Formats: sequence, C-alpha cells, structure tokens
Amino acid sequence: MSVRHRSANGGRSRLRAAVPILIMVSLASLSGAQIAHADPPPPAQTMTAAQARGSGSAVGVIKHSERGGQVLELRLPLPRISISGLPAREQARRAAARYLDNASNGAVAVADSMGDPGAGLLISLPDGSQAHTALAGVTGAAFAADGSWLAAVDSRGRLWRIEAKTGAASQLAQGPFMGSIHFTRAGELLLVEAASTEAPFPSVVVRFSPATRRSVFVDHEDGFVFSASELSDASVAVTAHVFGGGVEVRRVTQGSSERLASLDSRAIDASLSDDGSRIAYSVAGTVFLLDVAKGSTDRLARGEMPRVAHDGGSLLVLRDGQTALLAADGTQLDQFSTAAVGWASCEGRCQP
Repeated sequence: MSVRHRSANGGRSRLRAAVPILIMVSLASLSGAQIAHADPPPPAQTMTAAQARGSGSAVGVIKHSERGGQVLELRLPLPRISISGLPAREQARRAAARYLDNASNGAVAVADSMGDPGAGLLISLPDGSQAHTALAGVTGAAFAADGSWLAAVDSRGRLWRIEAKTGAASQLAQGPFMGSIHFTRAGELLLVEAASTEAPFPSVVVRFSPATRRSVFVDHEDGFVFSASELSDASVAVTAHVFGGGVEVRRVTQGSSERLASLDSRAIDASLSDDGSRIAYSVAGTVFLLDVAKGSTDRLARGEMPRVAHDGGSLLVLRDGQTALLAADGTQLDQFSTAAVGWASCEGRCQP
C-alpha cells in the first residue's frame, strides 16, 4: 500500500506548525460528511478502444510476473499540459503519480496530468475502451472491490463516486479531503480530512460509508496526516508528520493508537507492506527499508517513491525516470522503462 507525497505543485508537503484553535475547529467539523449543497457533476464521455487509439488517449498495460506479485507497467498518453520545461526529476514524479489505482478486473485509473487544476480522470477498461470524467484537478482515486466504480477526490477536496464504465459522477461529500483514499475490506473508505486544502493541518482520519454518506472519526494526530490505510489484521496504519517532531507511523485498533515506527524527520513517500511489518520511504533521493520487528533500517539504493510489495519482500523504486524492482536487501531484480509502474490489485487476499 503505497503513499505518494507530492511536491508543492502536486499539493502535499511536510509542515510544522502549532495551531490548537484550528485543531478544535477541524475536529468539530467531523460529526458527519453530509453534503450541504451538492455541486453539479462534471461531464463524462466514453470511447471505444478504436476511438481511444485514434485520439492518442489509449493506455498501454504490460503485465509482468515478478517476485512479490504481478507488476503493471503503464504506457500513458501525453499529459494534458506539457511538463517538458520542468526538471527531469519532477517530470518523473508527476508521471508516476498519474497512475492512481488498478482494479482486480484489469481496469486502471489515470490522471490526465498532475499539478494541473484542470486535469481530469481517465479510466481504461480491460477491453481498451475508456471513460473520462472532467473531474477538475483529481488528486487521488481508488477502485471499489468489484471494480465497478471509484472513489475520487478533486482539487477542492470534494469526494465523488465515479462509475467505471461510463465515467458518470455523483458527489458523496464536500470534505475537504486530501488525495489519500483507501477502501477497507468492509467497503468503507479511509480518508484524510483537513480544515482546508490550502492549509491541510492539522488533519484527521475518518472512516466514510458510501452507503450512508456518513463519516466516523478514526484517529487524530497533532500534525499533518499523509495517509491512512487498512492493514491485514483490520487495524489502520496512519502516517503523519507530527508537529515539533518527525514522521511517525501509528497503528490504530478499535480506538487505541500505538506507535508502529518512527521514521527520519525528512521522510517522504512512505509505503507499507500489507501487514505493516516493513516500511519503505525516501530521504533526499535515497530509499530506506525499515523492518519493524527487528527495529532496523537499511539504506537500500538511490531512488524515490518506493512501492512495497504486498508481502514486503520486494519494492518498486523510481529512479532516473524509470522504475527498478529491488529485493528487500537492495538487489536489483528487474528494470522497467517507464515511471508509471505499480503492483496489481490482489483483491484483499495478499498475504501468503
């Protein structure tokens, strides 16, 4: 389960501040996530596979069987706005961040571009057909278990339900939510809610029911929450930058919270194995892997944006605009020529 911490252009950064009044306001707003005034849905359109190829919007998907599971390598259409003037490292990070999620049925969700407030959401289906939703500035998306729909957050922090086959959108909640979106095995959503998208601190974790459109408080950290995701034992892992401290990963179980690991204060891009036993992160262009049980951290290799395999035995690392597959000891197992590479969905049954 990977967490992508984007640059200032993409909307995430590590923050240090103490705003107690804002904490109270943010917590008080979490009695529910009802929609006060639903906004009109963004327009959607569909394309056949032939139309997608003809328009240049087709998404190529190459499947690789690797240690740790199946890897999907995407060949993406050009971004909506050219990023050729950006540094190569930023171009690669944005390309990798465009790959939002994949479904167990083979569908993939891709952002038109990153750092672009007008970018929409593209859903490529297994037969090559597509659905596109003009969801302005999509920051995150996740498929439901059956792949029939996605939950997505736009640049204003609003939460939407997107039908995979048609792209039709209906608003679920106003938020504002950040781009971290994860489904639980029970079909609920783990979301990070903030006071505003412009000042996303402090932030809290909520469990949102798409059926009732109500949210329940899960955890609050005195800082900026990067992400929250469900572990294999149904506990929730929360990664946050704590005010006055560093980056911590905490395990929340039935209302109680315990520290799982303390990372380098400069850590970004944290990614956890499904059982939380291994945590990868990057610091200043170097990838580290922490073994929670041993309490040891290994410096693996040059790179960033690590994505740990479901079983924790290997990881994908962005490096020089391409993606390397590394073993847990840092040995390179494979190399992919694109930045948009990720682990295929394992339908909630990822543990050996």
